[in-house]
Amino acid sequence: MGDRSISQFAPEDVKAVTRVATEYFQSWFAGDGERMRACLHPALAKRAAEKPGTETLVLHESPTDRLVAATASGEGTRFDPRQDVTVLDVFRDIATVMVRSEPFVEYLHLARFGKRWLIVNALYLELV
Repeated sequence: MGDRSISQFAPEDVKAVTRVATEYFQSWFAGDGERMRACLHPALAKRAAEKPGTETLVLHESPTDRLVAATASGEGTRFDPRQDVTVLDVFRDIATVMVRSEPFVEYLHLARFGKRWLIVNALYLELV
């Protein structure tokens, strides 16, 4: 199958998924729920281990509507809005992105719907 470096991905796809991941985080930091919604698939699965590092198998889940409401309530506005976005892989119409910020490390899975890339899965670890 061979190794692929980031330079082998279509540059326009890398730009597009980077833009969506950045917008997702920036909307959270800005407290803009509708801007957040524009980045998300309606059936988003956003999850975190309830007690990371333990044997507890409970997941904290944030579906799209809950995430949009939390964003609109301003939960993210107290954090430094900087983030580091790394596109890990793009294959045809799917992509994986890692985002590091003050409050989170998050792995995002995106899919292309027509000309739009949307976040369909997110797994995160809270750092604060």
